[in-house]
Amino acid sequence: IGFMKKNAGKPFFAYVPFNMPHLPVVASERLRGTSLRGLYGDVIEEIDWSVGQVLDTLRKLQLDTKTVVVFTSDNGPWLAFKTHGGSAGPLRAGKGTTFEGGQRVPCIMRWPGKIPAGSINNELATTMDFLPTLSRLAGGKEPSDRVIDGKNIWPLMKGEPGARSPHEAFFYH
Repeated sequence: IGFMKKNAGKPFFAYVPFNMPHLPVVASERLRGTSLRGLYGDVIEEIDWSVGQVLDTLRKLQLDTKTVVVFTSDNGPWLAFKTHGGSAGPLRAGKGTTFEGGQRVPCIMRWPGKIPAGSINNELATTMDFLPTLSRLAGGKEPSDRVIDGKNIWPLMKGEPGARSPHEAFFYH
């Protein structure tokens, strides 16, 4: 929040990774015991509260309509840790597997006036796609001296009618 306030008058990139859902699982005293999912649920509540603080700050600084916010995960739940590792719901398996529960993760994107609120996209995209997409949105270009695995997914993000994944296939080993 301090970084955003300090840089509010110029373009900035903020990467805010939460390591909280990894062991050791710890929630603040303020949120400990507040969820129906035990300590792990309390940690998720803590992350939710923290993201809310970021969004509130963007609104107060009048940057929310100028800012792309992406909330996602690197992989599925850590099922070996039972109640301390999350859930993939109806999807099979989790972290470290090639099953859908290990690969398919939530991704929520927000950019008021640019990304349609409440839209759902079921096309394949990966976190590798953020580099070329966000670079283009910021007016930059992809490097031309190397192959970039990611693809521009802006048509998917903005809900362009008929937009399809730029990926032909996805392989993971």
